[in-house]
Amino acid sequence: MRSPELDALIAGNVRASRARARMRQEDLADEIGWNRATVTNVEAGTRRISLADAVALCAALNISLRELLHGAPDEVFQALGLAEPPPAPRSTSEA
Repeated sequence: MRSPELDALIAGNVRASRARARMRQEDLADEIGWNRATVTNVEAGTRRISLADAVALCAALNISLRELLHGAPDEVFQALGLAEPPPAPRSTSEA
């Protein structure tokens, strides 16, 4: 997944999570220590966030990093070590 696509995905997830939390952009900005314009730019997908920013957003919005990246392809989760483990093999013998 290319960076602009990932930025747009994160932007939409931040917007949706903030709306679910019933927070204004100003509230989120205050919680993180940003100004409102920064939140606006993140939600527009025009400001790339760092890993530290992602952690701060997750804490302020009470979501997981997995939720922040909802909709990203599996390779994004694998790169971050967040891939789901493979299912355990089924036993073929009966007890």
